[in-house]
Amino acid sequence: MSAWSELDAGSNDPQRKAFKIIADYIRDFRRGLEDGRSTRISAKQVERIIFLGIGGSGIICDVASKILSRGGVKTAVQRSYGLKSLDWDLAIAVSHSGNTAETIKPAMRLIDAGVPCIFVTSGGALMKLGEKYGVPVVPVRGDVPPRYAFPSMLGATLGVLESLGLIKIDLDYRALEYHRAGLSEVVPSENNPAKRLAERIASSLPVIYAYEDVREAGYRLKCQLNENAKMYCCYAEFPEALHNDLEALPDNAIIIVLRSIKELPEISRTIEALSALIGGEKIISVKVDARDEVEELLKLFIFADYVSLYAATLRGADPLSVPRMSELKKLNPVYGEVLGEVERKIAGS
Repeated sequence: MSAWSELDAGSNDPQRKAFKIIADYIRDFRRGLEDGRSTRISAKQVERIIFLGIGGSGIICDVASKILSRGGVKTAVQRSYGLKSLDWDLAIAVSHSGNTAETIKPAMRLIDAGVPCIFVTSGGALMKLGEKYGVPVVPVRGDVPPRYAFPSMLGATLGVLESLGLIKIDLDYRALEYHRAGLSEVVPSENNPAKRLAERIASSLPVIYAYEDVREAGYRLKCQLNENAKMYCCYAEFPEALHNDLEALPDNAIIIVLRSIKELPEISRTIEALSALIGGEKIISVKVDARDEVEELLKLFIFADYVSLYAATLRGADPLSVPRMSELKKLNPVYGEVLGEVERKIAGS
């Protein structure tokens, strides 16, 4: 029986539902982009932006920050409750549920400090704060688990930056959809690199290396394998990792190296040296054809999603639920405290 027989049979299990969601990846991204582009904000001159987000939302913030930094805009990504500075021209908070305590807490401080804000969310406390204080809210897809709304939120965030005149997004959507379709579950393993990679790592320890140009995609792959496939894996930045964890690589490690179209020759030669040291069969390179940085990251993000779902299928994991994370939020008193603070703030007490 094929490893993919259940998918081939079209069963109505969580894996099947997850594949159906990510089939809309490009559509969700484009809708988010258009919604972000239509956002209007009163911020005048924007030279310093702080992004608020954690988890997948934090990765979106990293991507936006990276793109802006190329144009000389000062940025920071905040992933926790505190703030080191309130001296920003604009704050963009990204939270799918709108109830992420680590994002809400600093957002309230920035509102109180008079910093112009934009919220990217599907609802929750952030939506309520936006309505109360006149903060523009960019709506994102809300009928899916947070990590599956990633393309919608990424598009929305980039669209906001474009509406501010800070970036310009120009993508070949036919090429993106062609890339996605080539990774879909109907494509057999011999022609599907995402399936082949999942088969290689399903019973091993994936070690993901990525360097500056593609680090966000490498970290996304790590997080998707964690949440979707319930699979522990390691992530480190290259070539820094070769100065630290090289001596400790276990025998069952499979190294996945995400590579960029702009890879420096020094990086290429370093990867060749690593391959000679530990054996080429233990290293898998992941690279896509792309015209620019945004297209490259999008294609790698799509690849990461498919690999994680194929790994979930092989391991019999539910890629839609995150029971431990849900339970932790119930046990963590900070979440209730922050949400209570929001309600009091909205009520004016």
